[in-house]
Amino acid sequence: MATDSALIEKREELKRRLAAGDYKTLVDVFLEWFDHLIRKITRQTKPLPLWLLTAILSFVLMLIAFTAIYVSGDWSNFDKLGGVIGYERRAIVLRVIFNYVFYIATVVVINQYIGGIFVFWRDNMLDVIESAASLEQFEDWLEKVCNWRWHFLTAIIGGLLGTSYLVAILDARLGVFVGYGLTFTSIVITIFAAPFFYLFLMIILLSARLRRYDLKLFAADPSNSEIVSRLSGELTFGVYLVALSASIQTLSTATTRLLPVFSIALVLILWLPIISMFILNQTGLAAIIRRAKWKTLNEIQAKVEKLQAVENFEDKETMEAINRLMDYHDRVKATRNSALDLNTALHFINSLLLPLLAFLLGNIDVVLNLFAKKP
Repeated sequence: MATDSALIEKREELKRRLAAGDYKTLVDVFLEWFDHLIRKITRQTKPLPLWLLTAILSFVLMLIAFTAIYVSGDWSNFDKLGGVIGYERRAIVLRVIFNYVFYIATVVVINQYIGGIFVFWRDNMLDVIESAASLEQFEDWLEKVCNWRWHFLTAIIGGLLGTSYLVAILDARLGVFVGYGLTFTSIVITIFAAPFFYLFLMIILLSARLRRYDLKLFAADPSNSEIVSRLSGELTFGVYLVALSASIQTLSTATTRLLPVFSIALVLILWLPIISMFILNQTGLAAIIRRAKWKTLNEIQAKVEKLQAVENFEDKETMEAINRLMDYHDRVKATRNSALDLNTALHFINSLLLPLLAFLLGNIDVVLNLFAKKP
């Protein structure tokens, strides 16, 4: 009873903290600060819509970036850069604008997904978690997601490494340094894009730890429990979200002449993690289902052994009870050991097709030429 009371108390404490907004990511904190700054300047009292806040942030960062390019006198490098990626100066400027909006919007969207996970766990998962260890696992994950220091450090290091990689490639293609203005622009956008990968890693970490959870499932058929279906849908949506981002990024890169250079980076950073997420999600759910299934089977076996211990096999009621328990045991044992079905597999294949379709659309001329060749 003491253990049950401690478990219930822990659940309610986590619910209270999640409902009170005690857990906030670095992106949440920054957006709240930026919203407060904008409202203070414009003298607005109501919080700005998230889409408007994202648009204003993108505009401000673009303004800073283009000012830096103008002050450093790097506008002439746009023509050289255009020769490398196959764009004119105006198209390059539009591409820079697109990148700012896309990367910032992607960070905001995945942060909203993280917030959705907080709500889903608060409203659905916490009540069906049956062990204090599982609650501690989730609480530890919350602390890591909301670790502002590590998140900020990841953004800075990721921004510098990403800029170094990009500038090194462009320098090699141009034969000269791209300029301080373009380098600063790259640093700004990569610093704001890097939080996406931190949150992405946290989603993968959640999937990797999923197998350790003890959940209260439908004893007769754990794989068909409502919470399993809803959890699978929530995790699958995360896979789709990253796949959509990967497809847009692939299509954007494919429209330039730099796809061969960035192809390995796209595979390592986006495509492989998508596959990893799906595998971890399904194996984690399967582990939860098997654990709940064996719990039921062990209870049935214990009851059968208790009846057998009486050794009253000539009693009709005892034998009927044993037979009923054995039939129930066989039915439970025959149920699925995972949440994977045809629809889930098709959804995953579709998520992988998004980046592939983006690649084909970006290289439609090459594809058409291949089909146009005669034997």
